[in-house]
Amino acid sequence: MNKLKQFALNFGIPVVSLALPLLAAAQVPGAPVSAPNSNINSINAVGTSLCTITNWLFYFLILLAVIFIIVAAFKYLTAAGDPEKVKGASHELLYAAIAIVVGILAKAVPGLVGSVIGSSISTGC
Repeated sequence: MNKLKQFALNFGIPVVSLALPLLAAAQVPGAPVSAPNSNINSINAVGTSLCTITNWLFYFLILLAVIFIIVAAFKYLTAAGDPEKVKGASHELLYAAIAIVVGILAKAVPGLVGSVIGSSISTGC
């Protein structure tokens, strides 16, 4: 549990601090859009909205994986030959690489499946 708290303090707080300006920049002034005037009025509009959401999640995943790689590389460089620290940093690098591969596969598989089955619904975002 102590390692989890230390990880949250060393990694979580800086990431949240860096993300707060992005959240503030996302605020748009103006009246909220009511449901009858919404652009989602067909199944294709729902698909487009889901594609937008998944695209944002994909970019966030890649950004987070790059941050993990930078942190792991820093830990690797500052390990000073300690085998336990080097092993931990190597594991973090491996997990970040796996996250990138999973993200790219998750982005590519719907388009591949749609082209194989000949779906009329757009699966590629």
